[in-house]
Parts: sequence; C-alpha cells; structure tokens
Amino acid sequence: MLDLATVPTYTRAGEEKPKRARVRSGCMQCRTKRRKCDEAKPVCGRCKGKKEACQWGTRIVFREENNHGLSTLQLLPKHKTSKSIAPGGFQIQDITAEVIREQQHREEVERSALTIEPASAEHDRSPRLADEAAKHFDAAYSWETAAAVDQMLVASEVCTKIDDNCQQSLFVGNTGTANPLPVVNELSYEWSIPTALGSYDDSIFLPGSAYLDAHSTLRSHLIQEVNISSATRTRTPELPQDDRLDMSGLGDEFLNGHVPLQEFLTDEDEYALLENWVEELSPWLDKFDDQRHFQHTLPIMARSHAHLRFSILATSARQLERKERNSHTERSLALYQKAIQLVLPELHTRSTPVIASCVVLCVLEMQSSSPKAWRQHLDGCAHLIQASGINGFSGGVKQALFWCFARMDVCGGLITSMSTLIPMTHWASGLTLDDDTNLFRKTSGFSTYACYAVYLCGHVLDLSTQKLQLASHVGVSPNTSIESSERTSLSYSARWTELWGYIDDWYRHRPDEMQPIASVLTESCPFPKILYSNPAAISGNQLHHTTSILMLQHKPSSMMRSPRARSILWHARQICAISITNHHHGAWTNSIQPLWIAGQWLSNPSEQQAILDVLERIEKETGWGTKWRVKDLKTFWGNRDHKTIVSSGPS
Repeated sequence: MLDLATVPTYTRAGEEKPKRARVRSGCMQCRTKRRKCDEAKPVCGRCKGKKEACQWGTRIVFREENNHGLSTLQLLPKHKTSKSIAPGGFQIQDITAEVIREQQHREEVERSALTIEPASAEHDRSPRLADEAAKHFDAAYSWETAAAVDQMLVASEVCTKIDDNCQQSLFVGNTGTANPLPVVNELSYEWSIPTALGSYDDSIFLPGSAYLDAHSTLRSHLIQEVNISSATRTRTPELPQDDRLDMSGLGDEFLNGHVPLQEFLTDEDEYALLENWVEELSPWLDKFDDQRHFQHTLPIMARSHAHLRFSILATSARQLERKERNSHTERSLALYQKAIQLVLPELHTRSTPVIASCVVLCVLEMQSSSPKAWRQHLDGCAHLIQASGINGFSGGVKQALFWCFARMDVCGGLITSMSTLIPMTHWASGLTLDDDTNLFRKTSGFSTYACYAVYLCGHVLDLSTQKLQLASHVGVSPNTSIESSERTSLSYSARWTELWGYIDDWYRHRPDEMQPIASVLTESCPFPKILYSNPAAISGNQLHHTTSILMLQHKPSSMMRSPRARSILWHARQICAISITNHHHGAWTNSIQPLWIAGQWLSNPSEQQAILDVLERIEKETGWGTKWRVKDLKTFWGNRDHKTIVSSGPS
C-alpha cells in the first residue's frame, strides 16, 4: 500500500521540496475541526474571526525514560508485529491515584515555599533558592535507581529535600540557640536494599480525603514552626492565633468550634478506647522501655493536655477499626482532627506533651498509610524532635518518645532503602561512632541494649548514602579520578569493617535478658523454635539479623569472610523462627520488613508458606497491614500456588 507520507513533493522546476511536518500544536478547536491554526495566543486568528472559544491543550508527551510512576515490571512490553505471530496480551495498569498524589504533593511543595516566610529581611527567599529547589526536584528523579522507583513516594522525599533546603537558607547568619536541622546533600545516594515490587495506595490518606487534609495541615505547620523558630532568636507571641494557624484542612465544623464528637464518643466508648490503649497499644510502644512510659505516664499526662488525650483516643480507635476490618472511620477521623486542632497552637512550646502527641499521631498514620509514604508522615515529627534536642539518652519520657520514633524511622528507611530522617549524629552523644557505642555499653539495662540494635541498624542505612555504593553499581563518572575512586573505596571498606565489628560484638556480648531461654527443632515447623522472655529481646535480635543480612549483601569485594561468620541464610532463618515462635504483638508489628528481607533468601515451599501464615496472623491479631508484603513475596518467588490470604491491606 502506498504511503502518501513518504511521497516527496516537487516544485515546477523539478526540485524536491521538503515536506512540512504536520502541526499538532494548534488550538483544540482547530485540531477538532481539522483546520489550519496560526497558533496565535491567547486566541488564534481563526477562533477570533469565528468568535469561538479558543482552548489550548497541555502538549504533554509521554517519554518512557522519564517514567517515574510505573515500575520496570509494569511497563508494557514492546511487541513486534508479525503476520504469523499474534500480538501478546496487554494488561492495563491503573495509576490514577499515583498521578493525583504526585500532583498534590507538587502543589504542597509550592504552597510551603510560599507560606514559609522568615522574620527578617536577611532571610528572604530569592529566585536563586527557588532555582536550587527545582534542581533538587530534578535530581531526585534523575538519580533514582530502577529498584527504588517501585516503592518510593518520590514526591514525598522531594518535599523533604526542598524543606531542608529552605532550612539551610534560613539558618544563614543565625546565632540562636535552636538546634539546626540537617542540610540535604546535593545528591542522595541509595543502597539497593530489597524493595517492594507492588504499588499500593495511601489507604485512608487518599487524595482529597479528610484524613489527608488533616495530615497535610499538621505536617506543614510542624515544618513551618521549626523553620521560623529556628531562624529567629525571639518569638512573636503577640501575633493572633488566627493569623498564625491555617486550619483549613480540618473542616468547617472544627473551625467553628462545633465538633460533633458526642455521636462518636460516649463515656463508655472513651473507656473502651483507653482500655485498648493500656492493654494493647502501649505494650507495642513500650517494648524497648522497661519503665513503660506509654502505658504508665502518657495516660496521666493526657489528663491535663487535651491534645494528647485525643491523640491517644484516635490511635486506639484506628487500631480497633483495622483489627475489626471496620470500613467506618468517622470516629477515628473526628478524634484525629480534634487532636490536630488542639495541638497546633501548642507547637511553638516544643513541650514533652506536644512531642508525645505528634509521636502518637505518627503511630496512627503508620497503621493506616501506604508504607511507601511513611517518610512523608514522619518527616514533620522528625524535624520537631531534632529541633527540640531530644536524643536516645535524654532520659524519662523524652527518651521513650525518641526511641519509639526511631524504630518507625528505621523501619521506613528499610522500606525505602534510605537513611534515617533524624541524622545518626543526633541519636546519642553527637560525637563519633565509637563514643556512641561506649555510651550504650556503659548504660545498664537490657532495654538500652535493644535500642543499641536500632542504633546500629540506623548506621547501616546511613552507610547506604555513601557515593561508593552508587558508583559500584552504575560505574564511576568519567570526571572521577582513579585516585579519588580508590580513596572512596578504602573509606567505604574501613567504615564497613568498623560497623561490622560493632554488629558482631553486639551479638556476642548480649546480656542474659537478650538471649533465648529455650530453643528446639521440631518436625512440625520448618524453622527452629526460639523462645525469648521479653519483647526487647524478640525485636532486638530480629533487627540484628536483619542488619547482618544487609551488611553481608553489600560486603566490600576486598573483604575476606571471617571463618566464624554466619551465612545470610542462617540469619534469614533466625528472623523467621523468631516471629513464628514469639507472639508479642509489639514485636510482630516491627517484624514485617525483616520477614520480607529474609523471605527472599528462602526457596523451600514449606518455609515460604510458614512466612505467609505468620504474616496473615500478624494482620489478623494486630490490625497492622501485611498483605502488601505477602503480594511482594509471592511476586518475588514467582509462585502462585500458596494459600490466598483473605485479610485486607491498609484500609
């Protein structure tokens, strides 16, 4: 068949005339009616003459190399057409929620950049800062690895980078006593830790939902409060509250002060929620705290601080909704909004009850949001904790709050293959790794030793940001000299060796309370049964084995394996054995990511089924979503013969 598009045109002199490309950039009216458009804007000549509305398209062109919403597994295959071979089947991927969420986060970044204003002229934003923010935005896309694209909420991390970039500008010339926030490096190098293969929505935090609106209000005020108060020596308390706080995300009924909580919260309901907090939720959060501050201290503190009371009630209500698979979230939403409404005017105090409310609300959001969006739900609270100067040795309630948040921070880092939101230099003494480890060793108590395991895991995530790891995967830049590359390699090897020494030492010098009280092999279970006496030992040992797997996966090629070193397979089996044997709900909620990492090293069908069974039981008994990891494991194993888990994911 003759293709007219390929036939050249000739002038009268017989010379070939270059064919003009068909214009696809005209207005929508001309394109619809197939008329030539002069492309005059805002109204083209034809529409102006016809007195018609002139509308212009977005001129968006899809380029596969710029795709950031689909994983490489989701990309449609390129089929070669053939007369004898029928084209393969196609599967339509619905990414509507991801597109909406990304656009919403972009708009949130722009709003934050416009609303965060410094108190003096010397801190004014400039076009240069906006350009730098745009560069960070582009860099976040261009430097992502293919493995990380599937499970990272890119726009959320960009929000964090731009916010930190704004903080860097605000701190110039600041001589106040406020603790400065970290400065984001030009590029964020990621370590290839096993990532999620699927794509999951934000559950109740869907675009346009009341939950997401309330969260966005809290997050923006947390970041704004830290930025403004850190950039100025003195505050301006005379500023009216109505001018300082934007509560538009909390709904009209909250702005008017008419909160219909009575229909959601009777005296009996409040009693039941507090009982659930004391008996179920607080043991989750106190698993590394032998003084049980979340169970004993926070309920008493909540008597005189309404925002903490409603934060506790909201988190308890949400946990019951998830455990009972209740789709009616009106009660937890009303309590969540009320807690945010009450805590916003108190953020500037940075008091212990305020920080406690923010940490408790983070627990609610971790239960209910997509795991790939955890960093967005944690970064505001991370800024507040860091700016308040709280660390792992602050003592009392503050120390308990820090380690509760640190465990969520580390879990989020394991999911996204990124370093912790709170820099490791702010976790303990603020000095060297050796000084920090000595501080942990000198502190008595097995619960502190369990926190030591969290600290070491945070350093493993921090190690992932070194430039060497990226260079070893994608090649050294041509501008990088051989000497520089060798120095970087030696630096990474030295740091890996030092950190591995501390990790190995942690296991060999565990106190008695951190060691198993019984261990036995049975024919009924493919894994050994390893029993621990307390939740700190359960979760601490499991986190140690997870850390060991990650370190062994990325051991420098020049390092020789120690004869007494355990294999990755041994650590993986230990992780699974701990979760299957020990049924503490608090330890279970922290075991989902370790089970995912361990499961990728196990190929025996009975072992794989045992992992799926314990994940099903975790969600059924605690309400903490696990189905997303079940899907990831099944996809990774490539086996669809396992029993189908009927429990739902985050809802």
